[in-house]
Amino acid sequence: MSSAEQTEDTEWKQGIAASVQEGDWSTDSDVVLEESRRLFDAEVDRRKGSDAKAGIYLAAITALIPVLVSLLPTLWSDKSSKWLGCISLMLFGLAVAFLLRAGAWAFRTLKVAGFTQLGPGELANTWKEGSPKAGLAKQLASAVLHNYSLVNEKVTGIKMTHEYLLRAFLTFTILLVLQVIWPVGVWVVEERTTLDTPTPA
Repeated sequence: MSSAEQTEDTEWKQGIAASVQEGDWSTDSDVVLEESRRLFDAEVDRRKGSDAKAGIYLAAITALIPVLVSLLPTLWSDKSSKWLGCISLMLFGLAVAFLLRAGAWAFRTLKVAGFTQLGPGELANTWKEGSPKAGLAKQLASAVLHNYSLVNEKVTGIKMTHEYLLRAFLTFTILLVLQVIWPVGVWVVEERTTLDTPTPA
């Protein structure tokens, strides 16, 4: 996010926070409290879902990297074409780099912290007010507003993890297809050369 976008986002959050604090939520406080709780729970679910996915992806990538590295010697052989070996090594390195980037984004997703929760102290102070339900609704809405950008950061991290995992998958697919097609192509070229070579009279 650029500095201009950050400034705009901060101003937007400050405006919403001011509206929440200055608004009169005592009218239909039950409805407002229910909606605020629903929004708060939705953000908690988004955060938990992102953390769960990031943990699964990070564990899978961590387990997969050593297995892939163990296959490295098979990509370069004295019996195979040097061109095939070079191209295979480049594709393999690119795919591993994508996997490492995916792991970095998953780890970054798990590191996002600083979420606002409501504790007994906030509840006790809220119930000292004239309209405790409206006060609790405002507390929940303020927490949602604070957590919103943090949860979005986690969701962005998961999307980037998906993106790099997809790139790694496509690169490995190209590598496997190349390993299959190359020998066939070499055989076809050799056969074609043999057929085109004139036989001595």
